[in-house]
Amino acid sequence: MGFLPKGEAKRKNKLKELAILPYTLIFYESPLRIEKLISELIEVFGDRRTSLVREISKVYEEVIRGNLSGILERIKVKRIKGEIVLVVEGYKKELIKKFSDEEIADEIIRLLKDGVTKKNALKIIKSRYDIDRQRLYNISTKI
Repeated sequence: MGFLPKGEAKRKNKLKELAILPYTLIFYESPLRIEKLISELIEVFGDRRTSLVREISKVYEEVIRGNLSGILERIKVKRIKGEIVLVVEGYKKELIKKFSDEEIADEIIRLLKDGVTKKNALKIIKSRYDIDRQRLYNISTKI
């Protein structure tokens, strides 16, 4: 994911969009904003497993592993410096198998109202529901 948007509303929307992706997420953040990012991640993602890597691939590389809340506690005690990479576990829930076309359409509309692009909304739906691409496409064209 790289660097997240700096504006609070755009950042929250992006995090909501990413919260249900089943992939490992990688964020870059400055030491001045890392506590705020981790707090936002806990709020939106829950307390997922994560690794905070400082000065990655350099002589003074440091890795802190654990849950987001545990890492937040550790960095509050010890001020962290340097380039920071945060690696966060992907969404681990099972795919939803029982749903109707109307429920999918409502979910797409809700995501669009939240500011998610249609392309990304379809990716999010595909990652949450056990639905084939053609059916999803057919539902999305009716919106």
